[in-house]
Amino acid sequence: AYGLPPLNMHLAREIMAQTRIYQRLRYSLLRRANLNALALALVKISQMVIDLGELVTLDINPLWSNAQGIMALDVQVEVAPTRSDPARRLAIRPYPKELEETIVLPDKQELLLRPVLPEDEPSLQALVARASPEDLRRRFFQPIRELSHEMAATLTQIDYHREMALVAAGPGVPGKAEIYGIANLSTGPNQDRAEYSIIVDRAMIGLGLGNSLMRRIINYARVRGIGEIYGEVLQENKPMLQLNRALGFAIRSDPDDPSLKHVILKLHEIGMSAG
Repeated sequence: AYGLPPLNMHLAREIMAQTRIYQRLRYSLLRRANLNALALALVKISQMVIDLGELVTLDINPLWSNAQGIMALDVQVEVAPTRSDPARRLAIRPYPKELEETIVLPDKQELLLRPVLPEDEPSLQALVARASPEDLRRRFFQPIRELSHEMAATLTQIDYHREMALVAAGPGVPGKAEIYGIANLSTGPNQDRAEYSIIVDRAMIGLGLGNSLMRRIINYARVRGIGEIYGEVLQENKPMLQLNRALGFAIRSDPDDPSLKHVILKLHEIGMSAG
């Protein structure tokens, strides 16, 4: 089994599950392995690959594991000088922790705005489950009852280089913390234009959370050098269109579908703070 760095606990467990020995370790009554410790070791090794450009190869064999933890009994490391940025070697952009930000809503509730993680899948499914059928139709342009695993994986397992999704999360670790909103941004092949989408928990309507998510995703696009953000909004979705106008989007009717509006924001024409 193999995977590309950076890894997190969710991805590390998926790699482990692909191995032939995983099921034996998971269900063995005689030799209980600490699978969490194994997954954490993979995450830390992937971080070494990210941080240490001099690292060429790392061979750990054997790796001892029991209920108490793990121990590397033999390790071989090959290093070589390098002058390049280690992150440039990566096929997948590392988690952009610098985008994390705590905000305080008018009701004094504190939320963490951060990039989405694969562990957020169940919390995102719960957000959709709390939404009304009307809210879901406005967001997905079709009636849905729940967010399938495939759809949730598409929204949470993203390439940070070509996509960005900012979530508003309550207290707790990813996967356990409630998610109250998510704003997505997906770029085209040339990364000069990006399509946005957003959904906010109905319980948060009127607290400015949608405005905060949109402003930060717009600021992110501007910093990345994206020239235009666009989206499609149903004409009946008055709150979203009102927010689009407040943020400077141009709104145009669809000549073929009177129920649809096209919204476009030219980032090089408007200066906007991230506040």
